[in-house]
Amino acid sequence: MWPNSAEVLPAAFAGSGLAVVAFRPHSVEPSGHGFLYGYEVDTLAADGTTDTVLTFIDTDVTSVDATSVLTTDPSTGQQLAVWAYPADPLLPALAGVTYPDRVPESLAALGIAVTSPTLSVAAYRPGKRAVIRLDSAETTLFLKVIRPDRVAPIVAQHEAFRAQGLPVPRVLASRPDGLLVLERVPGVPAGHRVADLADDPRFVQQIVDLGRLVSGVRVANRAQSDALDHAGWHRRTLGSALPDRAAEIDVLYAEIDRRRATWAGDPLTVIHGDLHLEQLFVHPAEPWRVTGLLDIDTAGLGHPARDAAALVAHLVVTGQWHRGNGDEAEARACERLADELSRTWARAVPALADRLAPAVASQLLAHAGGQATLGTDTGRRKAVQLLGAARGALGGVPGASS
Repeated sequence: MWPNSAEVLPAAFAGSGLAVVAFRPHSVEPSGHGFLYGYEVDTLAADGTTDTVLTFIDTDVTSVDATSVLTTDPSTGQQLAVWAYPADPLLPALAGVTYPDRVPESLAALGIAVTSPTLSVAAYRPGKRAVIRLDSAETTLFLKVIRPDRVAPIVAQHEAFRAQGLPVPRVLASRPDGLLVLERVPGVPAGHRVADLADDPRFVQQIVDLGRLVSGVRVANRAQSDALDHAGWHRRTLGSALPDRAAEIDVLYAEIDRRRATWAGDPLTVIHGDLHLEQLFVHPAEPWRVTGLLDIDTAGLGHPARDAAALVAHLVVTGQWHRGNGDEAEARACERLADELSRTWARAVPALADRLAPAVASQLLAHAGGQATLGTDTGRRKAVQLLGAARGALGGVPGASS
């Protein structure tokens, strides 16, 4: 699946004055009509300076611009586009907000004064969005970079969510090239307080209540597509990365498809579209109390089970990460919280309770694909664990045993 990186990456860097010393797979995801492969590339300059550059190889060359290098995979003859962060061809505003010396003037033009800002990357999805945290003597802001054609719709969504009483950040300013300036929401990420939340039913109940509020937001667009929408891509990707598990993967996806076929008449509601603990902020002293809801640019009409499923699956994956780091207490807290969320959501929406399991399983299999395609022993081991978690979410599937 992966391009012939050992030849493509050095060729792409050839005109930059940097030599590629080593590289490591970082990520892979769909990109238009192709795939976007991410790498951490270790480079060496002529003066001996070393650096690690986040670099992407895109098999869909339709969106390339002057910052991309066009090259060819010598193994397949396929044309590729190569670019390095922050020169993301689909996020033209990104480069201008990653250098502290440029930001004060840019924000001054929007009527916002900051001096000597410190910048840090809070989130980055190549080709989709980036969030840069800005700390200065005057304030803390978040600079969100999105595709230019998404600016007006996302500003409108923030206004619609706030009108519904949801704790989303205000948009302080925006630019047509894809820059949004967001206020800082109060509180701390819920993921930092999972041990406090795991056994407090008030938090889970508030998540269910937030879901009801979200469903009443007045927006008409579709939510961002998810693991079920891209099931074919995830199935092929995971099967290619774990060929010895291909039969098990096929059985799991066949079971998901069988159950999903009964959803045809389900009404769609407004959902967040990418819900996980890092999108939720909570009160430091009362961590069960939600104080912020972030990244609603993914929101829109979708199946009511999607947000709960995404959150449950993310908790399982986060628990796996904690266990891999030797933190068994945090891992178990994530799992208890996932179980409680599943139970509470099923009680709150009994007519759709049986939809949660296949939605969770599809999310877990997508996470498994992300791990397996890294090509590392650790990634493969985690992917196999997530296959087992997907099988467990479905309540056991004949023919899918490991």
